Amino acid sequence: MLLLTNNEKFKQIENELNSNKLNLEYQDITYIEILEKARDLIHKGYKLLTHPLYGSVKPNETLYRSVVLEEAEEFDIQSLLLIEEAIVTAEKFKKNKMTPNWTESVKDDFRVIDFDLIKKTIDRIFQ
Repeated sequence: MLLLTNNEKFKQIENELNSNKLNLEYQDITYIEILEKARDLIHKGYKLLTHPLYGSVKPNETLYRSVVLEEAEEFDIQSLLLIEEAIVTAEKFKKNKMTPNWTESVKDDFRVIDFDLIKKTIDRIFQ
């Protein structure tokens, strides 16, 4: 399994993730670029384990996105459709209103939200 993220908070638990056979792929890229990378991985044979637009924070409000994927036995069209729709939605939100230039404190709040939501999901996957 793979955790694709632009949230550096996950680096703090990389050993824990690895012990659960979940590889961390941290990328210093934008929210939409994370979705595009996930799409590329789906084209290479991965499937989504988490919804790419989870949570109630709009794509034009936060800078952070994390997606959990795993290698699929066959091409997963549902994952591709879901990620393509997520990219279109995120681009639409960004076009309507750009992400504000948040203070570091607000950015950290968004990192915590992303981290907590995905960490809880990961914990459920490995129960």
